[in-house]
Amino acid sequence: MDNFPLRRKSVGWTGLRHWLRSRLPSVVGDGASTLVSKIVAQVVQLLIFLVAARVLESAEFGLYAFSSAIMIMLVVIAEGGWGEFVMKAECSARELDQVGTISIIAGMLVTIVGLAAAATAWLVFRRPHEAALLVLFSGWFLPSSLYAVYDGLLVARGLLRRQAVIRMASEIAGLCCTMLGLWLGWSIFSLVAGRLMSQLVCLGASAVVLGWFPRIYLTWPLAREILEFSRHILSNRLIVFLRSYSGTLAIGSFLGLAEAGYYRVAERIVAAFSELIGEPARMLAWTLFRRSAMVMSSDGRPVRDAGAAATVFMMVLMAISTPIYLGLSLISSNLIEVVLGDKWAPAAVLVAILSMKQVLLTPGYVTEALLSLSGNIRRMPPTLLLNALVSVSLILLLAPFGVTAAAWGQCAASLISFLTSMHLQKNYGGLGWGKVLRKSGYVVVAIALMAAAVYGLGYFAETLSMRRILTVLLQVAAGSAIYACTLLALEKIFGGAASILPVKR
Repeated sequence: MDNFPLRRKSVGWTGLRHWLRSRLPSVVGDGASTLVSKIVAQVVQLLIFLVAARVLESAEFGLYAFSSAIMIMLVVIAEGGWGEFVMKAECSARELDQVGTISIIAGMLVTIVGLAAAATAWLVFRRPHEAALLVLFSGWFLPSSLYAVYDGLLVARGLLRRQAVIRMASEIAGLCCTMLGLWLGWSIFSLVAGRLMSQLVCLGASAVVLGWFPRIYLTWPLAREILEFSRHILSNRLIVFLRSYSGTLAIGSFLGLAEAGYYRVAERIVAAFSELIGEPARMLAWTLFRRSAMVMSSDGRPVRDAGAAATVFMMVLMAISTPIYLGLSLISSNLIEVVLGDKWAPAAVLVAILSMKQVLLTPGYVTEALLSLSGNIRRMPPTLLLNALVSVSLILLLAPFGVTAAAWGQCAASLISFLTSMHLQKNYGGLGWGKVLRKSGYVVVAIALMAAAVYGLGYFAETLSMRRILTVLLQVAAGSAIYACTLLALEKIFGGAASILPVKR
């Protein structure tokens, strides 16, 4: 099925090339700003984790982790896809008020659910400590729901640099609040207070930057349209949430908490890199695809085709992300020893396996934006549900055979996810996967040379008894240089075949 005729593709591509040439410095700057904000967030969260793990008792930390998982699910429900609706549609001021109104209603309803859970814990189960924690958590839902609208509006207006500054300021404010709370002896409540502070700073700063606050107003036709769109986004997010926590729970149930700990540590290390790549990729995908979908044809009519932009973007994304994940798998043993110590050495093989899994999951970062803008977002939830069922089934089937078998099972599940993402993007988003795969040959050659260099340096450093941290730094620097130089050499030798972005020849 081809919903994107050749004539419209050529017109859209011409307009996209002109737009890329004029806006490329701005696009690169926006991506760098988003990446820096994610790095700051990762550093802050890691620092909080390390300090909290030293200060809190294991039971307290376990309570926080368990209750936090449930509260994050409620946050996902409260956020409801309001930001994505703003990014998808050209909303008037009156329509923005309605999106803001429905986000406030959703936030209040989820807050009532949280307070009801707190009342149940206090009055029925006689657990005042846990009830107080749930009350504090409940203050998170309304600001989070409303901030989702502001976040989407920042992206829709191309204010990614200001968005990045706001996020960095909020992370630092949350860190200060958490550290102060731990110093004052607030225990587990300091972690929740830090999250709440971070969310309030995001909301307040975004309102100041945009100079907008929703007026309470709602009409049934637009509310129905928003809720219909939200239903698909929310389904996607809940399925992803379920999939994210199934591995640790299954391994803990079948193999014990030690193995579950190794698996969770490996997941968290890989997730740190995937978040650094995924968030900028998702934001830039929305920005680029939205701009390209509004390119005008020669007769002055809009060409609703983001497929050309998606094809170029996918080539860039795979060329950047693949060496990062495969490089991580190559240095996982040394990295684990440097960062966590010898006691976490069994997690190294899991990091290597899960890094390869993440390569196959990377294309999925752009599916939501591409299908939303092409009007096919309704096709995404069934596919995500299928992928989640495959992932959960394999983890339940293979976990009794060991944690390594479970990790390989997740690699198999990620291959299914890759194929389904390719199907959706090609048939309903106009993404040229044939072109992406043809250009990937140059990436494979560059990665092969990078892997040989990294492995050789590791062997050489071991024979010289070099310090682990120096070995890791040397492997990262040499591997990155060899990969980049190989791609540049291939482009020089074979002309534009290895080129990622369109340039005038």
